[in-house]
Amino acid sequence: MTTVADPSAEGRRVVEAADAAGLPIRVVGGVGVALIAPTIEQLRPIRTYHDIDLVAPARAPAIARLMAALGYGASTEFNALNGAERMLFHDPGGRRIDVFIDTLRMCHELRFRDRLTMWPLTLSPADLLLSKLQIVEFTDRDAQDVLALLADHALTVADREGIDVRRIHEVCGTDWGWWRTVDDTLAGLIARWETASATGAAGAGAAGAPPEASSRALERARDLRARLIAAPKSVGWRLRALVGPRLRWYDSPEEVR
Repeated sequence: MTTVADPSAEGRRVVEAADAAGLPIRVVGGVGVALIAPTIEQLRPIRTYHDIDLVAPARAPAIARLMAALGYGASTEFNALNGAERMLFHDPGGRRIDVFIDTLRMCHELRFRDRLTMWPLTLSPADLLLSKLQIVEFTDRDAQDVLALLADHALTVADREGIDVRRIHEVCGTDWGWWRTVDDTLAGLIARWETASATGAAGAGAAGAPPEASSRALERARDLRARLIAAPKSVGWRLRALVGPRLRWYDSPEEVR
């Protein structure tokens, strides 16, 4: 079967084929954001995508069969060594599909095993936002993705209605390291967007955005940060906070091609 060049269309094709096979796979990363946050198409420079990131349950043989049927070749050695956590596939043109199994492990761990089917094509907006806010070496493309999510999805207390703040607090209120990275990232974005607003420039860093979208994203970023600061914290969170940044609180994920 021939793969599709457009990454959003290809992500949709993979998920629909997986659903038909009874395999709950969802899109994450930048392509996941593009599927549920149309504001991304209005940002400048134009958001580009090199790879497609997916999340899936621990069913490696079924995933391998599906990807082969869709026209992808497996990274055999990598998958044999890491298939319990992560699998890699490439299409004939070299584009990579990265499949994370049960947990997204980057700078922090985001477990999604019980949350795969909350949204039809992607993880929930809250999980997509967490997957971006946990990045320590944040890029302008990540900032574009966060702006689009916050511009297009309100803060809610229901996963199916927007960005469920309860989910974000569930992750950040029990893990000081998670909270510290998310808080740092939100603080940096708020400062960037406030400067852009004050100077009359639109955007997420170097990326231009319509004023209305920038305003909504800034307001929601401020609101989310304030809620996470004020929310109750677990005993483990408070104990780890006593150590603070003297001990590194995040991992540095390796880039694998």
